[in-house]
Amino acid sequence: MAEFLRHWHRDDADALADIYARADTDLLSNIPDDRSLAGAHTWIDWIRAAEGEGAAVAFAIMRDEPTTAGNVPVGNVMATAIDRRHSTAWISYWLDSTVRGHGLAAAGLRSLVDHLHDELDVYRLELGYRINNPASGGVAKSAGFLVEGRERERLLYDGLRFDTEACARLSGDQRASGPRLPILTTADYVTR
Repeated sequence: MAEFLRHWHRDDADALADIYARADTDLLSNIPDDRSLAGAHTWIDWIRAAEGEGAAVAFAIMRDEPTTAGNVPVGNVMATAIDRRHSTAWISYWLDSTVRGHGLAAAGLRSLVDHLHDELDVYRLELGYRINNPASGGVAKSAGFLVEGRERERLLYDGLRFDTEACARLSGDQRASGPRLPILTTADYVTR
């Protein structure tokens, strides 16, 4: 299996810190400010704790890299701010710049959407992307997200303000077509 999703592990910190070290402008806006190995450990600990509390679900996008020891994380798809009362979640995703353009983020996001709607019964999924990032908009659209409006000067990066498109999809919306990445459990992953 070339690509799949799985929960983040503490031993992913080295690979995550490597991704942080070569992050381009698009990725820098989606990762923590502390991009050190310690920062990678902190982020993994934070997301695992949030998952334990039911407030988040995060999957590493794994890819078989022939030049390394095997499967390595190359991206992330996640839901945070999961609100059970209103059945909503905030969605985000990113890929290492070295693997963009092959549909991995879109396939991973479609899998996350299915998991949230079908397994966790989250009704409304929300996300936003900078309007100057059409690739992110394409990923959202490919997973069935619809634009609900523009938020003017919503984000601030390096002293510049950026408009965003606010998007959502509901569990009753038509499912997006296209490939999905399998979600492996720890038991599945260990046996591979």
